[in-house]
Amino acid sequence: MSDARRDPVRDVLIALAAVALLAAAWFGWTWWSAAHDEQLSLARERDRVLAEVSTALVTLNTIDHRTARQDVDDWIAATAGQLHDDLSGDRQLQLDRAAGTRSVAEASLLKAAVTELDAVTGTARLVAVLDVQVATKGEPATSRRSRLTVEAQRTSDGWKVSTVQAAG
Repeated sequence: MSDARRDPVRDVLIALAAVALLAAAWFGWTWWSAAHDEQLSLARERDRVLAEVSTALVTLNTIDHRTARQDVDDWIAATAGQLHDDLSGDRQLQLDRAAGTRSVAEASLLKAAVTELDAVTGTARLVAVLDVQVATKGEPATSRRSRLTVEAQRTSDGWKVSTVQAAG
């Protein structure tokens, strides 16, 4: 007799609830799986390296003789390792050079790519192309394209440039 009184609306609601529960479980599992994917983590680290080192490269190729003290301090802050030590030791030489030539250099990043990343050791290699507008002694600026190979190092303050060389 109870079979004759079955409520079809209730049966549909129970079926929909079961489907919703299964869908929620499936999406929850796929979200968790994606969030803990090692490749995704590596891709995020690569993106962070690219962003931070690109900014550092623009900083390292920008100076204005009128703000040279801050500019050179920014260079030092953007670097790590031997490059950091060299720039720190040559700080006054860089200031004197900028003042003597009345240099103004403004860089912009055209392209950059991470070519190697070792997230475990905190090292990376990149290639980059910068456009640097350089003016000295009040002359009009000339454009110079710089192709660079870069090594970077992860520090407690983020990714810093540890080596930079002009590429062929």
